[in-house]
Amino acid sequence: MRIASFLSCESGAITVDWTVLTAGLAGLGLASMSVVSGDVQNLSEDISAFLQRDLSLFVRFDVNRISNASFEDIEGMLAAGWGFYNADGSLAGWTNLADYQAEVVHSGYMGVHATDGDFMLDLDASPGNMMLGQVIAGALDGQPYTVSFDAADRVGNNGVAVYWGGELVGTVDPGSGMESYSFEIIGGSGDGSNQLMIGGTGPEDNRGAFIDNIAVHS
Repeated sequence: MRIASFLSCESGAITVDWTVLTAGLAGLGLASMSVVSGDVQNLSEDISAFLQRDLSLFVRFDVNRISNASFEDIEGMLAAGWGFYNADGSLAGWTNLADYQAEVVHSGYMGVHATDGDFMLDLDASPGNMMLGQVIAGALDGQPYTVSFDAADRVGNNGVAVYWGGELVGTVDPGSGMESYSFEIIGGSGDGSNQLMIGGTGPEDNRGAFIDNIAVHS
Protein backbone atom coordinates (compact mmCIF):
# COMPACT_ATOMS: atom_id res chain seq x y z
CA MET A 1 0.00 0.00 0.00
CA ARG A 2 2.80 2.44 0.84
CA ILE A 3 4.49 1.81 -2.54
CA ALA A 4 1.19 2.39 -4.38
CA SER A 5 0.59 5.53 -2.39
CA PHE A 6 4.12 6.74 -3.13
CA LEU A 7 3.76 6.12 -6.86
CA SER A 8 0.36 7.87 -7.06
CA CYS A 9 1.26 10.85 -4.90
CA GLU A 10 1.70 14.14 -6.82
CA SER A 11 2.94 16.38 -4.00
CA GLY A 12 6.08 18.38 -4.61
CA ALA A 13 8.22 16.59 -2.02
CA ILE A 14 7.35 13.18 -3.39
CA THR A 15 8.10 14.33 -6.94
CA VAL A 16 11.49 15.62 -5.87
CA ASP A 17 12.22 12.36 -4.08
CA TRP A 18 11.26 10.38 -7.17
CA THR A 19 13.47 12.54 -9.39
CA VAL A 20 16.41 12.18 -7.03
CA LEU A 21 15.89 8.41 -6.80
CA THR A 22 15.72 8.05 -10.58
CA ALA A 23 18.82 10.15 -11.06
CA GLY A 24 20.64 8.10 -8.46
CA LEU A 25 19.76 4.85 -10.21
CA ALA A 26 20.88 6.26 -13.56
CA GLY A 27 24.14 7.41 -12.02
CA LEU A 28 24.68 3.99 -10.49
CA GLY A 29 24.12 2.41 -13.90
CA LEU A 30 26.60 4.74 -15.57
CA ALA A 31 29.15 4.06 -12.85
CA SER A 32 28.71 0.31 -13.34
CA MET A 33 29.17 0.65 -17.09
CA SER A 34 32.41 2.56 -16.63
CA VAL A 35 33.74 -0.24 -14.44
CA VAL A 36 32.92 -3.11 -16.79
CA SER A 37 33.19 -1.42 -20.22
CA GLY A 38 36.95 -1.90 -20.38
CA ASP A 39 36.67 -5.62 -19.66
CA VAL A 40 33.80 -5.97 -22.15
CA GLN A 41 35.93 -4.34 -24.85
CA ASN A 42 38.82 -6.67 -24.07
CA LEU A 43 36.52 -9.69 -24.14
CA SER A 44 35.05 -8.68 -27.50
CA GLU A 45 38.54 -8.31 -28.94
CA ASP A 46 39.51 -11.75 -27.60
CA ILE A 47 36.39 -13.33 -29.14
CA SER A 48 37.12 -11.66 -32.50
CA ALA A 49 40.71 -12.91 -32.46
CA PHE A 50 39.55 -16.42 -31.53
CA LEU A 51 37.08 -16.57 -34.41
CA GLN A 52 39.82 -15.59 -36.86
CA ARG A 53 42.16 -18.36 -35.75
CA ASP A 54 42.56 -21.58 -37.72
CA LEU A 55 40.25 -24.00 -35.91
CA SER A 56 42.49 -26.90 -36.94
CA LEU A 57 44.49 -25.95 -33.83
CA PHE A 58 41.68 -27.46 -31.82
CA VAL A 59 41.32 -30.70 -33.79
CA ARG A 60 42.18 -33.75 -31.74
CA PHE A 61 45.77 -34.83 -32.29
CA ASP A 62 44.74 -38.34 -33.32
CA VAL A 63 42.56 -37.20 -36.25
CA ASN A 64 43.96 -38.28 -39.61
CA ARG A 65 44.06 -35.40 -42.08
CA ILE A 66 44.20 -37.60 -45.20
CA SER A 67 41.13 -38.24 -47.34
CA ASN A 68 40.62 -41.82 -48.60
CA ALA A 69 43.72 -42.77 -46.65
CA SER A 70 43.27 -46.52 -47.09
CA PHE A 71 41.76 -46.51 -50.59
CA GLU A 72 38.43 -47.87 -49.38
CA ASP A 73 36.40 -45.39 -51.46
CA ILE A 74 35.80 -47.41 -54.65
CA GLU A 75 32.37 -46.01 -55.45
CA GLY A 76 31.90 -45.77 -59.21
CA MET A 77 35.18 -47.51 -60.03
CA LEU A 78 35.38 -50.30 -62.60
CA ALA A 79 35.89 -53.83 -61.31
CA ALA A 80 38.70 -56.10 -62.44
CA GLY A 81 39.91 -59.49 -61.25
CA TRP A 82 42.60 -57.91 -59.10
CA GLY A 83 40.58 -54.92 -57.84
CA PHE A 84 39.23 -51.59 -59.13
CA TYR A 85 40.21 -48.66 -61.34
CA ASN A 86 38.79 -45.58 -63.06
CA ALA A 87 39.14 -45.27 -66.81
CA ASP A 88 40.33 -41.65 -66.44
CA GLY A 89 42.98 -42.63 -63.90
CA SER A 90 41.34 -40.69 -61.05
CA LEU A 91 41.26 -41.81 -57.43
CA ALA A 92 38.86 -40.41 -54.81
CA GLY A 93 40.49 -37.87 -52.51
CA TRP A 94 43.75 -37.78 -54.47
CA THR A 95 45.21 -35.90 -57.42
CA ASN A 96 46.83 -38.25 -59.92
CA LEU A 97 50.07 -36.49 -60.81
CA ALA A 98 51.13 -39.15 -63.31
CA ASP A 99 49.50 -40.28 -66.53
CA TYR A 100 48.99 -43.80 -65.28
CA GLN A 101 45.88 -45.59 -64.14
CA ALA A 102 45.53 -45.81 -60.37
CA GLU A 103 44.79 -49.41 -59.42
CA VAL A 104 43.27 -50.37 -56.07
CA VAL A 105 43.85 -54.06 -55.39
CA HIS A 106 42.18 -56.53 -53.05
CA SER A 107 43.74 -57.39 -49.72
CA GLY A 108 45.61 -60.67 -50.18
CA TYR A 109 46.68 -59.87 -53.75
CA MET A 110 50.09 -61.44 -54.41
CA GLY A 111 50.09 -62.59 -50.80
CA VAL A 112 50.06 -59.06 -49.34
CA HIS A 113 47.29 -58.08 -46.93
CA ALA A 114 45.92 -54.60 -46.37
CA THR A 115 46.47 -53.21 -42.89
CA ASP A 116 43.33 -51.04 -42.81
CA GLY A 117 40.23 -52.23 -44.65
CA ASP A 118 39.88 -54.43 -47.71
CA PHE A 119 42.05 -52.64 -50.26
CA MET A 120 45.51 -51.20 -50.93
CA LEU A 121 47.13 -49.30 -53.79
CA ASP A 122 49.59 -50.70 -56.32
CA LEU A 123 52.14 -47.95 -56.98
CA ASP A 124 53.12 -49.34 -60.39
CA ALA A 125 50.16 -49.43 -62.73
CA SER A 126 49.62 -50.27 -66.38
CA PRO A 127 52.70 -49.90 -66.38
CA GLY A 128 54.21 -46.83 -64.77
CA ASN A 129 55.11 -45.63 -61.31
CA MET A 130 52.25 -43.72 -59.69
CA MET A 131 52.56 -40.27 -58.13
CA LEU A 132 49.59 -39.18 -56.03
CA GLY A 133 49.13 -35.83 -54.32
CA GLN A 134 46.87 -34.40 -51.66
CA VAL A 135 46.92 -30.95 -50.05
CA ILE A 136 46.55 -31.20 -46.28
CA ALA A 137 43.78 -28.76 -45.38
CA GLY A 138 44.39 -26.70 -42.26
CA ALA A 139 48.10 -27.46 -41.96
CA LEU A 140 49.73 -24.61 -40.03
CA ASP A 141 53.01 -23.00 -40.99
CA GLY A 142 55.75 -24.14 -38.64
CA GLN A 143 53.61 -26.87 -37.08
CA PRO A 144 55.32 -30.30 -36.99
CA TYR A 145 53.38 -33.26 -38.38
CA THR A 146 54.06 -36.95 -38.90
CA VAL A 147 53.25 -38.68 -42.17
CA SER A 148 52.98 -42.46 -41.86
CA PHE A 149 51.98 -45.37 -44.07
CA ASP A 150 52.26 -49.12 -44.48
CA ALA A 151 54.01 -50.61 -47.50
CA ALA A 152 55.17 -53.93 -48.91
CA ASP A 153 57.01 -55.16 -52.01
CA ARG A 154 56.62 -58.78 -53.05
CA VAL A 155 59.05 -58.42 -55.97
CA GLY A 156 61.96 -56.94 -54.05
CA ASN A 157 62.95 -54.10 -56.37
CA ASN A 158 60.31 -51.43 -55.71
CA GLY A 159 60.13 -48.57 -53.26
CA VAL A 160 58.10 -45.61 -52.07
CA ALA A 161 59.11 -41.93 -52.28
CA VAL A 162 57.51 -39.27 -50.09
CA TYR A 163 57.46 -35.55 -50.94
CA TRP A 164 56.16 -32.61 -48.91
CA GLY A 165 55.74 -29.18 -50.43
CA GLY A 166 57.61 -30.33 -53.52
CA GLU A 167 60.66 -31.50 -51.58
CA LEU A 168 61.74 -35.12 -51.13
CA VAL A 169 61.24 -36.16 -47.51
CA GLY A 170 62.55 -39.70 -47.82
CA THR A 171 62.30 -43.07 -49.51
CA VAL A 172 61.73 -46.61 -48.26
CA ASP A 173 62.42 -50.04 -49.72
CA PRO A 174 59.82 -52.24 -48.04
CA GLY A 175 60.04 -55.97 -47.51
CA SER A 176 57.61 -58.61 -48.70
CA GLY A 177 55.13 -58.03 -45.87
CA MET A 178 53.42 -54.84 -44.79
CA GLU A 179 55.59 -52.68 -42.54
CA SER A 180 54.96 -49.23 -41.08
CA TYR A 181 57.06 -46.17 -41.97
CA SER A 182 56.93 -42.54 -40.88
CA PHE A 183 58.58 -39.19 -41.58
CA GLU A 184 58.46 -35.83 -39.83
CA ILE A 185 57.25 -32.84 -41.85
CA ILE A 186 56.71 -29.14 -41.10
CA GLY A 187 53.65 -27.18 -42.18
CA GLY A 188 54.48 -24.58 -44.83
CA SER A 189 57.93 -25.98 -45.60
CA GLY A 190 59.16 -26.47 -49.15
CA ASP A 191 57.05 -24.51 -51.61
CA GLY A 192 54.43 -23.82 -48.91
CA SER A 193 51.68 -25.77 -50.68
CA ASN A 194 51.32 -28.34 -47.88
CA GLN A 195 50.90 -30.95 -50.57
CA LEU A 196 51.80 -34.51 -49.69
CA MET A 197 53.02 -36.53 -52.66
CA ILE A 198 53.59 -40.27 -52.60
CA GLY A 199 54.97 -42.21 -55.55
CA GLY A 200 56.42 -45.53 -56.55
CA THR A 201 60.05 -46.18 -57.47
CA GLY A 202 61.71 -49.07 -59.28
CA PRO A 203 61.15 -50.81 -62.62
CA GLU A 204 57.95 -49.91 -64.44
CA ASP A 205 56.68 -53.42 -65.06
CA ASN A 206 53.14 -53.56 -63.59
CA ARG A 207 54.49 -54.87 -60.28
CA GLY A 208 55.05 -52.11 -57.77
CA ALA A 209 55.07 -51.61 -54.05
CA PHE A 210 51.72 -51.80 -52.27
CA ILE A 211 50.76 -48.98 -49.93
CA ASP A 212 47.96 -48.59 -47.38
CA ASN A 213 46.85 -46.68 -44.28
CA ILE A 214 48.41 -43.32 -45.12
CA ALA A 215 48.08 -40.75 -42.34
CA VAL A 216 49.17 -37.24 -41.39
CA HIS A 217 48.89 -36.45 -37.67
CA SER A 218 49.75 -33.48 -35.50
